[in-house]
Amino acid sequence: MGGPQGELPAEPSGFVGRERELGAVRSAVTRTRLVTLTGPGGVGKSRIALRAAYEMAGRFPDGVAFVELSGLRDGRLLADTVAAALGLRDGTAASTAELIARGLRDRRFLLVLDTCEHLVADCAELVRSLLPSCRRLHVLVTGRQPLRLDGESVLSVAPLPLPPPTGHGHGDGDALALFALRAAEADPGFTLGGDRLRQATLLCRRLDGIPLAIELAAAQLRWTPLDRLVLKVDGLFWTLEGGGGDEEPRHQTLRTTVGWSHELCAPLERLLWARLTVFAGGFDLGMAVEVCADERLGREDVAAYLAGLVEKSIVHRVSADRYDMLDTIREYGAVWLEEVEDIGPLLARHRDCVARLAGRAAQAWMSDTQLSWVRRLDAERDNIRAALEFSYTVPGEERAGLRLAAAMWGIWLCRSRYAEARYWLERGLALVPEPVPERAEALWQNAYLLTNQGASPESLPLVAESLKLADRAGDTAGYARALRTLGTAAMFMDDTARARRSFAEAVVLLDAAGLHSDLVMVNVLRAYLNARTGDPRAALAECDGALKLMKDAPTECWMRSWLGYVKALAHWSLGEGERCAAELRACLEMFRRMGDPAGLANCFEMLGYVYAREHRYAEGAVLIGAASRYPDPMTVPRLSLLQPHGPDAQPEMRVREELAKERFAEHRLRGRALSVDETVRFARGEPLGS
Repeated sequence: MGGPQGELPAEPSGFVGRERELGAVRSAVTRTRLVTLTGPGGVGKSRIALRAAYEMAGRFPDGVAFVELSGLRDGRLLADTVAAALGLRDGTAASTAELIARGLRDRRFLLVLDTCEHLVADCAELVRSLLPSCRRLHVLVTGRQPLRLDGESVLSVAPLPLPPPTGHGHGDGDALALFALRAAEADPGFTLGGDRLRQATLLCRRLDGIPLAIELAAAQLRWTPLDRLVLKVDGLFWTLEGGGGDEEPRHQTLRTTVGWSHELCAPLERLLWARLTVFAGGFDLGMAVEVCADERLGREDVAAYLAGLVEKSIVHRVSADRYDMLDTIREYGAVWLEEVEDIGPLLARHRDCVARLAGRAAQAWMSDTQLSWVRRLDAERDNIRAALEFSYTVPGEERAGLRLAAAMWGIWLCRSRYAEARYWLERGLALVPEPVPERAEALWQNAYLLTNQGASPESLPLVAESLKLADRAGDTAGYARALRTLGTAAMFMDDTARARRSFAEAVVLLDAAGLHSDLVMVNVLRAYLNARTGDPRAALAECDGALKLMKDAPTECWMRSWLGYVKALAHWSLGEGERCAAELRACLEMFRRMGDPAGLANCFEMLGYVYAREHRYAEGAVLIGAASRYPDPMTVPRLSLLQPHGPDAQPEMRVREELAKERFAEHRLRGRALSVDETVRFARGEPLGS
């Protein structure tokens, strides 16, 4: 969550065979830095890549990340998706690709880009930009075609090895082993032996050893005995032999098997299957009901038909109340959907469903449920993107799209996803030029994001227009929020007087309107302004005022963590090292839960300087090294920038001087190698390796 370390998802089900393929991947990754697994849909590329990533994790001490791209439909957001998976915060880098390059430079890291066939050009461009500057980076790609880059090692993934035709002895029967495993899941009493072994062998051979086809067939054992299943499949393929035209036989096999599963569904199950394809990256039952139910498909029926699709392995349950479909299954349903009904109303319902979720999250932004909403909307990231794309490409839906983008502002801010937030806000602003409330709100939001990316001067025209529109509409809250943004920009431009005037006026308006959440944010900004301009006691007073306003949200995470950081700054300036360290340790826990890399970096670094003041130079160097995992300059200046004069003007240099140069480098590297959780434990005083 914190630095460019990434994490691997859990394997969704039992893994069978593939020793030859796994060995080939391991060998190829050793020889070259770009390896691509190709093959038809359903052949198992993603499962092989994930298992290989687990097996090779020890070779990459700086981390392994698995970035699943099937739900991403806009290649312009590829770099943002990868950066988020690496835990990198949007900062002042010229581009997100540059941010990734900074984060991975000199790091021995494995990046897995999964399901790239619909983003081949974008993935190729990103990989081409990363490999020359990240000399120790290795990239593993899965897709239906290679990226066609110099030095790329392409491994074609074949179906699973088939058992001998006689059914006597398993031989290289990984296909049979997979069928047996999935059959036992469908029918707990199922075992292979005697006639069943012969019948399962015939079935696996008829299905060409394609894993997805085998799984779809095995799921039917819940209702159909194996001998009848073999007859059905054999008859189905016998009628289609010679009718595939120029289609590659394995593609025809999979397409036929998916189509057969479709025919086995009840009519309304098929309709639900088709409608569920509007979701990107998964859904829950409530969302399925909200989007898919209408006069043709009752709300009460959606749950029952969804359960049927899960039983048939058309839909996969990925958690207690989370569902998804494999790409091949989704593609089939999407084609069928276009044939049976107008997709427009369904897409509008999908957008409205996502917008309601975002609206509820926006209302809870400064509440005790903040963190749960941030995590919930993280899970809906692909659905949010799909809803915004629909809104921005269908005439008449642009304002609804801009409202959705504005509702997401707080979530994007908590996660430091400034580049993507600006992408959607700026697209909406270009489509909604008229002076409407949606435009006024999006203007100040985009301006605030610019200040967080170190572009405060560029934010001023946006703030000016937002103020003008809010004033004309009599929108007191919008005017105050724009003033708050103006004060933030002025602060980062070192225009202290203007910042104080803007914050003061905003406080009056927000207080009168009873907008306490917005007022808390102004208090914290004013506290930070006081801390950076040499008035730490005023900073602490502002923090106390913010805490009083937050008394009804004792477990709110994001604002409290930044409030703690500002208090630590004030205590540092007052020479109160122990109180400074205590505040840092407390807010570190909140930054870790929220996954805010900016806060983690600043806290690690400042605590390192606190240790240096206490002559604990080795520990300080470890924490300075941990902070250095975050390569992009943060908008919130770190401690060294707040202390331009005096004995602590260059605290890192002081640590270097107190330690021999080699020892400093050694401890700094130890810090860089720690995970976020390990660094937080170390900051709490626990020894390394505990």
